[in-house]
Amino acid sequence: MADLTHGDRRGGATPRETRPSRPDPPPRGKARAHSRLVRFLRWALPMTMVGIIGVLAGLVGAHAIRRQAAAHKDAATPIRMVNPHFFGRDNQGRAYTLGASQAARDEQSIQKVILRNPSVTLDVNGASPSTLTADTGIYHEDSRLLILRGHVRANDAKTSRFATDEAVVDTRTGVVSGPAALASQTPIGDVRSKSFNVYDKGDRVVFKGGVHARLNQH
Repeated sequence: MADLTHGDRRGGATPRETRPSRPDPPPRGKARAHSRLVRFLRWALPMTMVGIIGVLAGLVGAHAIRRQAAAHKDAATPIRMVNPHFFGRDNQGRAYTLGASQAARDEQSIQKVILRNPSVTLDVNGASPSTLTADTGIYHEDSRLLILRGHVRANDAKTSRFATDEAVVDTRTGVVSGPAALASQTPIGDVRSKSFNVYDKGDRVVFKGGVHARLNQH
């Protein structure tokens, strides 16, 4: 009986077991390029995120600055009033009115009111109210002084009139004074001077400096 375990010693060699071949490893150049790409992406992606965050923060900051500037501009823009009228009383309780064609707060001081074509009437309810008009005026709320400039004119119920370039009205006392030249017309004559003060609702007028008078003959 033949031995089947070892094959035929004369017929040839015993067949060997075959194994699958391993894939060839990638070239070293491709591996290095892939490694460099990975390192670049690890650096570039965080920097890109930081850049995007910086741009967004800059846009938000710029928008906030623009809003703040717009709010500041709106706050700094003076409020203008058309045909305003103010009412008050002096230290003796006499009423006065102050009007203008336009009024606005001063941009540098909220205590100042800039007036265009102002008109002030003193002792409104009295027997002889007096009215002063001018081209421009400044009313100081803290001191209650009204400064009139440009073609200042005054008229009262006693038919007295005067003209000057500047006058200061103290609304607390009703006293009117002027550092500029004055030309006055009264029932008793005409008077010119370099400065003046008007007291007691016009009952007493003090002329100062270079006084010239022409009295009417009765």
